Amino acid sequence: MHIKTLAAALMLTSLAHAQPIALVSGDDYKPYADSKLPEGGMSTELVKKAFAEVKQDIKVDWLPWKRGLDETKDGKFAGTFPYLRTPEREKDFLYSDVIVKIQDFPFFKSGNKKLDFSKVDSLAGSIICLPLGWAPTPKLVDMIKNKKIKVESPKDLSTCVKMVASDRADYFVTDEAQGLATVKVSGMAVGAVVMGDVALADTTLYLIASKSTPGSKEMLSSFNKGLEAIRKNGTYAKVVKAHSK
Repeated sequence: MHIKTLAAALMLTSLAHAQPIALVSGDDYKPYADSKLPEGGMSTELVKKAFAEVKQDIKVDWLPWKRGLDETKDGKFAGTFPYLRTPEREKDFLYSDVIVKIQDFPFFKSGNKKLDFSKVDSLAGSIICLPLGWAPTPKLVDMIKNKKIKVESPKDLSTCVKMVASDRADYFVTDEAQGLATVKVSGMAVGAVVMGDVALADTTLYLIASKSTPGSKEMLSSFNKGLEAIRKNGTYAKVVKAHSK
């Protein structure tokens, strides 16, 4: 490469890294993402640490989940997190390496014996609470699409807890840490809403970026390098442990 061309390339790289990457996340996804949690939650801190490892500043805004996803698709943000992988999202978004692995469990009103999550077909006629902008757990997708399971979509998971407790919905599905944390701070009586013992899915959370936004592949590649580095140097494990107490 010509010396002047190399110098120009290096300068552009430097300028690019001088500008914080604009990312967006949403609230009420404890312990992974919430503007009120320390460092914005587990996934937020992992994203910050990974980018810091490759000397890239970021700025995280907080918006309702659907709005943040839509604005990322439109290029107003370079990326959003933490998101599950779905066929619908894969049409418009690129995915990073896995940030966090989780298992999905059902949460329902204590004493509700009509639900048998070991037999998905038996859930026909039930009502799932699925916050606006959330993707359903894979095992229930077809039944929801075929309207065998009715969907109620409030603004957040905290509302789902209240809806399940008051019989306005039969259950919601999320990972153990998120579900237990949300139930704990919901104001419901202890034991009013409980977690089932049947895992419905092993899922993973990602940083995603719009396919139509220039530089998305490079941004995710940089993030992946940082994520790999913090896994190797022990930072990843420390962050996960700090947010799992």
